[in-house]
Amino acid sequence: MRRKVDASILLLLTPVLWGATFPATKIALRHLPVPPFMAWTRLLGFLTVLALLPLVGGRGRGIGRRGGSGVVAALGPGAILGALMFLGYFLQTEGQSRTSATNAGFITGTYVVFVPFLLSLAFRRRVPAAAWLAGMVSLAGLALLSIHDLQTLRPHFGDLLVLAGAVGWAGHIVAVGFFSPRFRPEVLSLAQLGVAAGLHLAAAMGTGLRPEAAAGADVLPLLVITGVLGTGVAFSIQIFAQRTVTAARAVIVLAGEGIFAAVFAAAWLHERLALHQWLGAALVLMAMAYSELRARRPAVTRLDPAAVP
Repeated sequence: MRRKVDASILLLLTPVLWGATFPATKIALRHLPVPPFMAWTRLLGFLTVLALLPLVGGRGRGIGRRGGSGVVAALGPGAILGALMFLGYFLQTEGQSRTSATNAGFITGTYVVFVPFLLSLAFRRRVPAAAWLAGMVSLAGLALLSIHDLQTLRPHFGDLLVLAGAVGWAGHIVAVGFFSPRFRPEVLSLAQLGVAAGLHLAAAMGTGLRPEAAAGADVLPLLVITGVLGTGVAFSIQIFAQRTVTAARAVIVLAGEGIFAAVFAAAWLHERLALHQWLGAALVLMAMAYSELRARRPAVTRLDPAAVP
């Protein structure tokens, strides 16, 4: 039980880092088109994990539970995770170029309701009622947060793109929950980021990478935030933590991404929340606290995709 709580606390670093990427992305897109921006961030994330591999990788250990070469064994899962990451980032960033950083952060967080559904659909296992309740409370909070004016409840194209990306992120969280207990986290992270970087580089062939703009003083620090921290470090933490934290629990912790996105957007872009949006933020925090308190009770049934034959 101690190990699970510690892992969920470590996992909390991921939404903090992800939240910072939303305003950073919004600013960077003023200087770079979407395809080269995504290519640079994923490439930097891949190089970060590659550079850290000798520090975090143990010596003399088998990569997978069943032995074999780590890189080769992780290629299949890495391809799946990398493709889901590419899909989520592509839709999210295209949508974010058409909406606010605050909206993008909170709408991305709607994966809280998609994850239990995908878990039930993919593994045909009953999701605990507590997970459904926490997810629905988070969804209600995220809905309030993403609405600027209660008088105008019209969906925008950018918001719909981000919502579609949230489905991709839900699939990624479920897949991480399935694969992460089977492989060393640093190798699985390297594999998924390698695949994602390759797909984003291919997508940027039409516009080019624009290295002169990426290396500029206005853009490079933002690429470090979104690539090194928000991609390389954050996704590695996610994979490590989800070895012991189930996807049903992890998604509630990760839902804090929307709150941190709003905080960073307020600091960098001067975006502000209305009273009903603060109520939504409180609901998300309540759902996170409820999920963690329920997880500390021994009677809670663990939904573990890794246990599925």
